[in-house]
Amino acid sequence: MKNKIKIIFAKLTPWSLGEEFSSVELKSKKNARFILTYKNKKIGILEHRNDKWYFEYDKQFKKEQFIAPIVDFPITDKKYEFDELPPFFAARIPNLNQPFHLKKLSKYKGDKNDLVSLLEIFGGKSINNPYELILQ
Repeated sequence: MKNKIKIIFAKLTPWSLGEEFSSVELKSKKNARFILTYKNKKIGILEHRNDKWYFEYDKQFKKEQFIAPIVDFPITDKKYEFDELPPFFAARIPNLNQPFHLKKLSKYKGDKNDLVSLLEIFGGKSINNPYELILQ
């Protein structure tokens, strides 16, 4: 399952009393580079290229370490490689069943089946954590 993330969507049907679930697998079709910052200071780089995701801490962050490393990436001298978008970043993508999110996706001409596109539109700021993710 390369470059796939499963997002669960709840579907209510008129004849069901509960929720039914289906999963959608998202892939990334294009290469991209995102800068992860905290209070306008560069933390690291998230890259997607050749169907893989990479995360690496910034050289300046390694020297200063003005905050603790991210729990999902504890070793600051390591270049992390993933087949799937790590949960730390995937959590920034909202449930696309919400009309507000669909409208925003349409406004920015995003591709709901492409992780890079979704991160570009929704990944900037998150209520899940204080970091900011910026497409470079």
